[in-house]
Amino acid sequence: MNTTPDHDPACPFCRNLSGTNPRCAFVSQSDGVSSFVNPRQYRPGATLVIPDRHVATIFDMTAEEWGAVTVHAQRIAVAACSAFGAPGVNIFQNNGSNAGQTVSHVHVHVVPRPEGDEGSAIFGEAHFGKAPVAERLAVAARIRKHLAAAP
Repeated sequence: MNTTPDHDPACPFCRNLSGTNPRCAFVSQSDGVSSFVNPRQYRPGATLVIPDRHVATIFDMTAEEWGAVTVHAQRIAVAACSAFGAPGVNIFQNNGSNAGQTVSHVHVHVVPRPEGDEGSAIFGEAHFGKAPVAERLAVAARIRKHLAAAP
């Protein structure tokens, strides 16, 4: 029996979903899955895909929820790579603080990798400040423009 609440008021991603964070730059919101620009733009177009229901790790998700998140992550990857002219993409997900998870709400990182960007693929949050809201909104709009053409 799953006793996970639909939303956790202490969770920053749940606050994004509730609309109480005006600085959230959503790329898309659909049945059960949403995506928004990562506030820390360590690579242009870095986006997070989350289930709308509050779940801390993949161990707390249903197979259907995980499937919906991964399908959405693929669509965001296609759109973000198109938007930023990137021939490659990193898609990764961490579970638990010992694995590098910093927000206890499942999220998949989608990171377009442009030509010549061959540095470390692992995101270290402590090394990057938050991008200005205007920049995040512009990134979201740019990806959204290409989302309709994604499979």
